[in-house]
Amino acid sequence: MNRIKELRLKNNISQVDLAKLFGVTRQAISLYEQGKRQLKDEDIIILAKYFEVSIPYLKGYMVCTRCQGYFIPENDIVREQIECCPYCMNPYFEGDKQ
Repeated sequence: MNRIKELRLKNNISQVDLAKLFGVTRQAISLYEQGKRQLKDEDIIILAKYFEVSIPYLKGYMVCTRCQGYFIPENDIVREQIECCPYCMNPYFEGDKQ
């Protein structure tokens, strides 16, 4: 899971516009968002800088705002079910509204 679609929608950017900015096709953006195509490391860096988020956050990891620890939640777990960071017990994660 990644957060490309979430960030794109949050920033009111269409797949077509993001594709133009990124230099790929709209279909490629769709495949990235669905997890059917993997981004190269250098492309992940570019997108993270563009959206002003960390690379682990863009990849779909939960990132603790206190200890900066990150982990991938299980597939059937939604963010609201995770009460706190498993490392430092902080209840907030990067991207959360505080």
